[in-house]
Amino acid sequence: MGDAVELRAGLATAVGPVPFDDAVAASRFVLATQPELPTVPSAGTGPASLLAQAVDGLAGVSVGPGGLLAVDHDVFDSAAIAAAIRSGEVPVGHRCPVLGRFLRMAREHAAGVAGFTGVRAPLLGPVTLALALRGAGVPLEDAALLARELVPRRATALLGGLREVLVDEVAVVCLNEPGLVGAMHPTFPMAPSEVLDLLDPVVRALDQHPDAGRLLIGVHVPGRTDWPTILASGASLVSTPADANVVGWVAELADFLERGGRVAWGAVPVDQPLGTSEERLWRRLSGAWCELVAEGVDPLLLRRASLVSPVDGLGHFGPTQAELALRHVHSLSVRVGRQALAARLSLGA
Repeated sequence: MGDAVELRAGLATAVGPVPFDDAVAASRFVLATQPELPTVPSAGTGPASLLAQAVDGLAGVSVGPGGLLAVDHDVFDSAAIAAAIRSGEVPVGHRCPVLGRFLRMAREHAAGVAGFTGVRAPLLGPVTLALALRGAGVPLEDAALLARELVPRRATALLGGLREVLVDEVAVVCLNEPGLVGAMHPTFPMAPSEVLDLLDPVVRALDQHPDAGRLLIGVHVPGRTDWPTILASGASLVSTPADANVVGWVAELADFLERGGRVAWGAVPVDQPLGTSEERLWRRLSGAWCELVAEGVDPLLLRRASLVSPVDGLGHFGPTQAELALRHVHSLSVRVGRQALAARLSLGA
């Protein structure tokens, strides 16, 4: 079981992909634009993408030029690979090519930043991995079996890598699950129980890690999804767009916050013009919160438990656009922090 985690209200964070191929350039960009809770950089596509990291070392599986999985069905055998993973024949290290260099730079960075809190590390989630294998022609049952064996081990290896450098700081291991967008639609190929069956082992493995320390276990979904099922997994942070999709799970959200859960609000879009001011984005975030409060969510607890981020990764942006997006995230972060402090002072807290 991890230790208690305290975070500043409105802390700024991000999802992962950034528009840099070079590890040093990517790390410098992340540390400059996310000084308190930087996210380990990744690429949107290619060998440094989360998908490529997820399948690295699996016989018969590769990532094509378009970022889609390709499976050689003459070689691929999900049961054999799963057994090899269990026996240790398949290496299941964290596979992140920039992690070591990034953490060394983050350690130096932390010495000069008073508000440095820790690091967020993204990992492709088991549902998205299973669906990607299914899209490459693997039967869903076989794909789920492989994801259930592989992702918990990748996740604990990633946490171990973080703890080699960040002993006392907050570690956020966040499952990126774009495959869960639309999970409530009747055509979604998995039932809620099957989604839980994939998420639960990852959360449990991380929670029971001997060096868990100050740990948050996150799930990031960049769209409308079945949040009650995700919350039932035991995740301690959810990353969701700041829009109307949250109003349908008010009761579950209120309970999640009461139990110490955090929400990273995707308040800066990645699929529309950003504008030069964060004012429009602030109105959108405030509007979503007002709807939640009107439905019964504690307003002070909501603000204290909120982080701010882009809706999704910035890998398809140019560097200038990505920097602008994260400037907006920072501005919103400051406003949330001030509002939370004002609310506490007005209540005498």
